[in-house]
Amino acid sequence: MLPCQPPLLHAAVFALAVLQALASDTFIAAVYEHAVILPDATYQPVSPDDALALMNKNMDVLEGPIREAAQQGAHIIVTPEDGIYGWRFTRETIYPYLEDIPDPAVNWIPCTDPTRFAPAPVQERLSCLARNNSIYVVANIGDKKPCNSSDPGCPNDGRYQYNTNVVFDPEGKLVARYHKYNLFRGETQFNYPKEPEAVTFETPFGKFGIFTCFDILFHEPAVVLVSELQVDTVLFPTAWMNVLPFLTAVEFHSAWAMGMGVNLLSANTHNIISAMTGSGLFTPEGPAAYHYDSGTEEGCLLLAELSARPRLSPTYP
Repeated sequence: MLPCQPPLLHAAVFALAVLQALASDTFIAAVYEHAVILPDATYQPVSPDDALALMNKNMDVLEGPIREAAQQGAHIIVTPEDGIYGWRFTRETIYPYLEDIPDPAVNWIPCTDPTRFAPAPVQERLSCLARNNSIYVVANIGDKKPCNSSDPGCPNDGRYQYNTNVVFDPEGKLVARYHKYNLFRGETQFNYPKEPEAVTFETPFGKFGIFTCFDILFHEPAVVLVSELQVDTVLFPTAWMNVLPFLTAVEFHSAWAMGMGVNLLSANTHNIISAMTGSGLFTPEGPAAYHYDSGTEEGCLLLAELSARPRLSPTYP
């Protein structure tokens, strides 16, 4: 099911998990490069039931790597940008795939309290995947927010739509929500947030920040998270199109982690027709694990033990 499992024996991973329990200066991280099941190209919105059916197909696939990562001792797993519903959308056709994602300050566990807010079956399932496997789960979904004429920036259809990352902790609680600020060309289905967001959260194994794909090339939020907010690890769902010989995902993202002095957990979508591949667990000292496969359609799970606070490491560059 997971053909590109790196040469890391299960027994060794469990041993690392035991060591982690005794020493909080390391943790085991995972990323999954997902061959996303895409929607049919259409200019008409599908029904909410059809949209949920597609998203459930992708979450059915993601469930396996999440469970596998947890069984191998991983504390956190990152899944790709567009990993739940794919792409090929207009502003109108993506709408059935969106959910209203609340501010994490509401202290919400969708798995145990799914009716507290508007229907959110995707958030509920992601929350349950995190809770049932006792692992942080990072995913990219779409957020919708109503607005009205009193807001001069309100779109004509009366709603904002955001490319959004969410993080659920091992209890299934929503602990982070990030709206992508630097939209790539063609992402006309989404709105720009009014202000850039610098989203961080604390874990027993370091301070984490999060942003999405094209954000990595800009001062806000990427440089702000590292230089001003002093995060230890960046979570990075992406849909990165490789352009050889430069800006390949593995080369560029590894160089970024080394240059910025942080861990970068990079989970790419996998679509060889669109030249999307290249995921990894990158550190200030270089790649701990990476994957690049432009020849097959298979997904890939990567795991590695990382320093929880790389700046405190005696080998910090």
